[in-house]
Parts: sequence; structure tokens; C-alpha cells
Amino acid sequence: MGNLSTPIKMRRVTRKDVAARAGVSTAVVSYVLNDGPRPVSPATRQRVEQAIHELNYFPNELARGLRTQQTLTIGLIIPNLANPIHAEIAISLQSTCIEQGYLVLLCHSRHDPEQERRYVQMLRVKHVDGVIINPSQPPLPLIEPLLQAGIHTVVLQHDLMEIPCIAADDLLGGRLAAKHLLGLGHRRMALIRRTPGSATSIRRHEGYRQVLAEAGIPYDPALVVESGPGLAAGYGAMQILLALPDPPTAVIAHNDLLALGAMHAIRAAGLGIPGDVSVVGYDDTATSAYLEPPLTTVKFPAEEMGREAAQLLLRLVQHTVSEPLRPLILPIELVVRASTAPPLANR
Repeated sequence: MGNLSTPIKMRRVTRKDVAARAGVSTAVVSYVLNDGPRPVSPATRQRVEQAIHELNYFPNELARGLRTQQTLTIGLIIPNLANPIHAEIAISLQSTCIEQGYLVLLCHSRHDPEQERRYVQMLRVKHVDGVIINPSQPPLPLIEPLLQAGIHTVVLQHDLMEIPCIAADDLLGGRLAAKHLLGLGHRRMALIRRTPGSATSIRRHEGYRQVLAEAGIPYDPALVVESGPGLAAGYGAMQILLALPDPPTAVIAHNDLLALGAMHAIRAAGLGIPGDVSVVGYDDTATSAYLEPPLTTVKFPAEEMGREAAQLLLRLVQHTVSEPLRPLILPIELVVRASTAPPLANR
């Protein structure tokens, strides 16, 4: 009686096995699997496909990669899957890649620069065909190992002239949010921004400052609070603003998650929205329209960004890009809902 603990080593079904079962050459099997380059008659194709099914044959992608110098894999480094916008980018991007036969390796960095560096090295070792990255740090030093290895790379949320990149018009986004509140009569407008290394936060902050300057309103650093990611961070940032001797009548949050945290802090202080404090978010996540009150927010083109990033990277991988690449800046828009209203003094 054999030792049941000894694993049974199964012989891998090869292309030769399929060819023998179907009564054709291995070249014909390759033509069927790759849909070319030579035509195969319907009857022969049917025999080959039946043999593949009966033998439960799967092509050896490792061997194929050695021949073609392609692995049909794309790396995606994303900062925070708890943020619905990043998840939406990943879903859209993955859908586009799968349609072209590429597998997406999803890497969640949690806004950790060291984790991003480790992922870059791991993807380089895996010899992925390309990488799409939304970095939480200056991107050029981070992606240098990929560029040195000849791995095509697309950077999200940065406006770079030397590297393929896709970003939203965050300068305009900051302006739209501030101009909306200014039009309602607010003069004490606060901003909850991300850490200084965030390129998106820098552009939105600049848009906010531009609107204040154009309206002749002095910039007050006390009204700008830096925050980490997540609901708790938004809650804490809003507490700092409410503790000011002259608290703001309105606040712009870097994203909808921070805005939701800020709304909880406002209510915890016994204040109303928008009665005492108006709130503007950023992203227009799926839940923002169903908050109480529904959140005024800047709509971020997440689905479009994921799709455009995948299409651009696949064009680079497949060497179908002929023209010089320029940064692709996607449009944004303001969605006005019930979380913003004129300040009490103006009613």
C-alpha cells in the first residue's frame, strides 16, 4: 500500500499532446491558440479545441513570455483602496486591461513611501510589461528603477513633462470649490488639505489661494489644516478649525472621506450643516449624494482616469505610440448639493 502522504506528481499536458490528440502539428495548435498567423479550417479548429478541452490543456505563459519578452501583466500601485475613488480607478483600469488579455497585479501602498519602493522593486523583478502608479511621494526617484529596466510606466495625479502621466485639473477644482463658497457670501473659508508632498493637494491649495487673492481676502494660514487620510483624520482636522477664536463658516476638504469626518465633528460640536458651517468635498463618491445633508463636491473623473491610463500604457507596451506624449489633464466639475448655503450673517 502506497504512502498516502506522498504527493502524486502529475505530468503537465503539453502542446504536443494536444497535437497528437487532434491529429495535427504543434504549429496548427499554435495557430488556433494565437488566432493566427495562418488560417485554420473550421473543422480542424474544432478538433483542436475539443482536444484542448478533453486534455484540460492550459498554455504555458512562462514559456510564451520567454519567447515574446512579454508577461501580459501590468502592475498597479494605488495608495488607498479604502477610498472609493482609488477603487473605482482600479476597477476601470482592470476592466480595460482584461479586455486586451493583460492581468493586473494590484499593489495597495497605504500611502507608505517605503511600501511603494518595495512594490516598485518587486514589479521590476517580476518583469511586468508596464506599471501604473499613483505615488504619495515625488515620482521621478521612485520610478527610476522601472525606467532603467525598460518597463513602461504611467504616473497618475502628477503633471510631468518627461514621463507619461494623467491627472485631473485639480487647480481648477480648488478654484471651483472656493468660488462657490465665495459666491454664497463666505469669507472665512477653511481648507483641509493633505500633506505637502501630495501633488493634488498642492494644486487644490493653489486654486483656493488664487480665489482668495482675486477677491481681496487675506490668506490666513490658521484656516488651512494638514491632514492624513481617512474619516478620523477629517474629524480631527475639523476639531482644530472649530477651536479657533474665529472659526470658519465653511470648509473645503481634500476628499469626500475627509469631508464626512469633518461633518461628524461639526455635529459633535452641536452645530448644523449648512446652517452653521458649509462643507465641500472632493471626488463625488457614490455615497456623497446620500449623506445628510447631501454633499456638495467636486466630481473627480475616476472611471475615465483608469480607462485612459490603461489604454495609454497598453499603447506603450505594444509600441503603437508615435507622437510625443504630453500630460493628459482630465476635466472636473462642481456638483452643488445641500451641504452648502450662505453664512448666517448673510441670511
